[in-house]
Amino acid sequence: MSSRELTSNREIPYFVISVIFSLLLYILAIVSLFGMAILLVLFAFLLYANVIMLGSIRGNGIRISEKQFPDEYARVVSLSEKMNLKKVPDVFVIHSEGAFNAFATRFLGRNMVVIYSEVFELAREKGEAELDFIIAHELSHVKRRHVWKSILTMPAQFIPFLSQAYSRSCEYTCDREAAYYIQNGMSAKQALTILGVGKRLYIEVNEDAYLEQIHSESNIAVWLSEVLSSHPLLPKRIQAVGNFMQIEGTPNYYSNTSKIALGLGAFIGIFLVGYIGVIALFAAGTFTYASLFSEGIFSELSPEEDTLSTDYPLTLTPLMEAVSDGDEEEVNNLLSSGTNLEEIDSEQTTALHYAIYGNNIAIAEILLEAGANPNTSDNYSNALTAALEYENYEMVALLYEYGADPTIEDPQGYSALNMLEVYSEEEFLNTINR
Repeated sequence: MSSRELTSNREIPYFVISVIFSLLLYILAIVSLFGMAILLVLFAFLLYANVIMLGSIRGNGIRISEKQFPDEYARVVSLSEKMNLKKVPDVFVIHSEGAFNAFATRFLGRNMVVIYSEVFELAREKGEAELDFIIAHELSHVKRRHVWKSILTMPAQFIPFLSQAYSRSCEYTCDREAAYYIQNGMSAKQALTILGVGKRLYIEVNEDAYLEQIHSESNIAVWLSEVLSSHPLLPKRIQAVGNFMQIEGTPNYYSNTSKIALGLGAFIGIFLVGYIGVIALFAAGTFTYASLFSEGIFSELSPEEDTLSTDYPLTLTPLMEAVSDGDEEEVNNLLSSGTNLEEIDSEQTTALHYAIYGNNIAIAEILLEAGANPNTSDNYSNALTAALEYENYEMVALLYEYGADPTIEDPQGYSALNMLEVYSEEEFLNTINR
């Protein structure tokens, strides 16, 4: 298999973009004395930090050689020859204090692979093939000169998310190349699982359940943590290497793009509304720190003032309060007295929505049994999409049982079907009843 076939399909495009942007900054720095000075200082600082760190590793770490762990050194030599490396890199083992990691780097013109002791001990615990994968992964970084390329494209780090995206694509490439050269896809997947849970528990991990987290744990926080990271999420790496090695039974889970887009939109919207609101208040001259206290804005409003200038009350109705408190007895008392199930607050929210927001299935069932509208919608979501935002599939199933329609779109334009990325009610039911 050629080197190009082993390369992640995103690595080259990201590298080209990084090179172009970096060259532009290098040119600007050359024509500007001030820019050149900044560039030289930055390089000097990075070189100093790198030399100190690697000097400590070479001084304190254990170098693998014919005299030191010769059996493992022979594995490194064998893998280097298979991967057509002109020279076997220096390999050091350092104490990891329980951490699992390994990395490739350069020190004064010499390639180095650094392996944490917890990883290295795999070979002593019948995990030779898994250790081979981790070593081959780092040798792939050396072979493809990823360290040099990262230094060359260092200015690309000023483009938000670009350097991290390039780094993640390199990780996918090295996973593929390592799995190919050890010719053991299962060990490749297990080695990546070890990085997540450790060298003892990995054999008990339900791989399919772990990979399902690609979809089930897909939200704005997880997405943001990945795009700001130099490494892809481990479940994604395991699935990718399993598919590349054509291991039977490897699933194809995808991120829940609808949920991520919804979270991102909400985050940006809240920020913009808050920012514009504060700017508008200060621009109008009606909002000062002194007036907040001297005019009693933070003091408790009187009952007469505790309303909006709309037809809807700002305060909760007695039924909403009982639902929010989880008081089933009071909810039943209010329903017996004929309270209006569909009363809404200033955001069009009904008591059923409050039960959903509180993940209170028992009270939600009481309200639905009493005739609450299962397709109720407030300013943000309908009943089903609200339950899906909280990933409460039991609540979703209950709403569907009482007539909630998964095809109805909420005010944000999302239906339960497209939030789950399915196209029929049958797929919808299969997903929520897993």
